[in-house]
Amino acid sequence: MIRPAHQGALAAGRRIRLIAQHTLAEAVHLRLTLGLGLMSAVLMGASYSLREFNFGGAELKFISDFGLGALGLGGGLLAALVTAQLFFQDLETHAIYTVLTRPGQRWEYIVGKFTGVAALLALFFAVLSLLLVGLLQVRAAELGGAGVTWTILLCTSGLLWLKSTLIGAMTLFVGTYARSALFTSCLGLLLAIVGQLQAWAQQSGWDWLRGWPNLALFDAEAFLGIGQIPSVGWLIGALGYWVAYVALFNGLAAYIFQRREI
Repeated sequence: MIRPAHQGALAAGRRIRLIAQHTLAEAVHLRLTLGLGLMSAVLMGASYSLREFNFGGAELKFISDFGLGALGLGGGLLAALVTAQLFFQDLETHAIYTVLTRPGQRWEYIVGKFTGVAALLALFFAVLSLLLVGLLQVRAAELGGAGVTWTILLCTSGLLWLKSTLIGAMTLFVGTYARSALFTSCLGLLLAIVGQLQAWAQQSGWDWLRGWPNLALFDAEAFLGIGQIPSVGWLIGALGYWVAYVALFNGLAAYIFQRREI
């Protein structure tokens, strides 16, 4: 026999899943999503066009670095812009009323919305990472040498996914008290820049930023340079770091959203 508490948890899980599925379906059909995906793919293709210079092994390193840079840039923009647009689209079209009038709480909407954005980012990184791996393998075959290890590229892509989803969580947090999608997306990107420069800021004496998430932790250029996958201990630590901050921002977003008049 299922206890009432378990029934409530299962019901909440189903509602979160439905919100996430709806968010993912909406996000996939946005022109913004298609535009950022094409932009990242074009940047990867631009790096591959340097094959005419025949740089040898260094060319593969450049293509991988440039491709991951384009992937990280596109993922960060997608996380901030799509999260803000979808959140305020629900408010402007009053679709959120349909969700909140059913049995459920506002924190479920926040978690479901974040989960849907995270799923979109997973799809974005999976498709473009496979494209990058394919470009590198083709060029390595043309050069007659060994390509960049695909497992390292997929691992670094996973770290960039963690980074982008964290940007999405920060943006969603901003959206719960902001009044426009433009302000939310701009502030979300600004907070991402602060997180990217956190280590530098601390060295400059800005110790008050110590509690802010260090997004540079998820940059993977160092692992590409040495050609090794991070240790299991390091990956577990990075994953725990990500979970803690995602839970923090989602918790703050749910707390503020619970008290917001809509």
